Amino acid sequence: MLNKFNNLNSKEWLPFQKSWFKFDGKEKLYLNNIRFFTKIEKKINGVFYYGNSFEIVKNICNELGLAVTNNIYRHDGEIQFALIDLLDDITDAIELDEYKTIQYRTMKIIQATYDKMIERRFLAVLVPNIRNKNTYYPFAWELANKISMVYSLKDEKICCLDNHENTNLDKTYFATTKGIFYCLYFRKDEKSSGVYNEQNFLYFKNNTQEKSSWPFKGLIPSWFILKPQPRKKDEILHPAKYPEDLVEMFVNEFTREGDNVFDPMSGTGSTQLAALKLKRNGYGTELSEFFSKIAYSRCQEFLEPKQMHLFPTIKKQTFKIINKDARLIKKDDFPEIDYLITSPPYWDMLNMKGAENQAKRLEKGLKTSYSDDCDDLGNIANYEEFIAELVSVYFYIIDTLLKPGAYLTIIVKNIKKKGVNYPFAWDLTKKLQEKLILLPEAFWCQDDITVAPYGYGNTWVSNTFHQYCLSFQKPNKSANNL
Repeated sequence: MLNKFNNLNSKEWLPFQKSWFKFDGKEKLYLNNIRFFTKIEKKINGVFYYGNSFEIVKNICNELGLAVTNNIYRHDGEIQFALIDLLDDITDAIELDEYKTIQYRTMKIIQATYDKMIERRFLAVLVPNIRNKNTYYPFAWELANKISMVYSLKDEKICCLDNHENTNLDKTYFATTKGIFYCLYFRKDEKSSGVYNEQNFLYFKNNTQEKSSWPFKGLIPSWFILKPQPRKKDEILHPAKYPEDLVEMFVNEFTREGDNVFDPMSGTGSTQLAALKLKRNGYGTELSEFFSKIAYSRCQEFLEPKQMHLFPTIKKQTFKIINKDARLIKKDDFPEIDYLITSPPYWDMLNMKGAENQAKRLEKGLKTSYSDDCDDLGNIANYEEFIAELVSVYFYIIDTLLKPGAYLTIIVKNIKKKGVNYPFAWDLTKKLQEKLILLPEAFWCQDDITVAPYGYGNTWVSNTFHQYCLSFQKPNKSANNL
């Protein structure tokens, strides 16, 4: 296939397709991005860079035969790639007003790049989210939302740092290690407007934690690689099961022995089984009768094994899984809940025909969707309606069952569908902050999946191998919007 996008062959193209990578210095990061997002044909169609390392970029572009500028306002020609590095500007010590000034300046620069950007070419922005004392600022998400008014949001990569610096001195507040930043990618295309209008900040409400009644252990890094155990015969029946290993990490951090753990979309019982293994109680609902029976059977077998003589230990914890729509829960269905962890449907992605995983499951006679139930959130076609319904489920459970001051974690990823990027994790967070306090996120990074050359020769579409682990706290009193 002819490569019209850059000068890389397929073997060089593939490594960049992975949606997370380990940081190996700014020079290599810049080089990889510039090589991938430029087609070296005419020196006049060069690169724009904003940041504190212009000499590095200048040397790279000179080696590649590319023109480069760090002053977009005085640049007369076209550009085919813009790289904006805010990592030195946005640090842990930054205050909100300082960030607003940086964002204002950045948006002016980004709008100036738009008129000089070649059609269907990319803008990349390097930016972190920041925890300042006990307040969490998702600056990357906020900036992405603003840039999306000018360019089309196309993708993201997560840059993982090896040092995993832990700056959490007060363990009564939850924090992940300081170990990631975002590489956000935008494109000038038919869906972009080129126009930026000032608007309110969306992610800076309910982002200051309340003190926990007990200290955290510091078990959750900002990113981690987890290769789950192979799925057993009954587990593989579910088309989108998440592993007990993942649940155990967060249950260990957010609960103590004897606590009550809940999942409103239990599937085959990953949450409940993980809770039981850690001497917590496991509760939940599951809309599908088929999967709720599997979940019940797995938990029952753990507590009362058929070969009891091989497992003589008497287990004091308990579980309860109801075959019921979570929106119909009554307060007396369950005891008060100490922690909620769940992974919702990723919109209606399982219903998309032609997906590679779908075809493999069909060959084996396995289910390719959660259910055919019209009340199943995974069957809602409209994205905004799906988000609204999902949030209403969470708010209902939080109001009905979750203890004040308790925590919850939601495992999600952003979604690509028919050429459009839907920032599911960010959109969900924005809605949940109406009632919940946002905590630092963590990333489950997968490195055991084969990379596919999506978009090869034409454009960039990553293989999404990272999932957000979004955590929140229920305020002790009603949350007030700031």
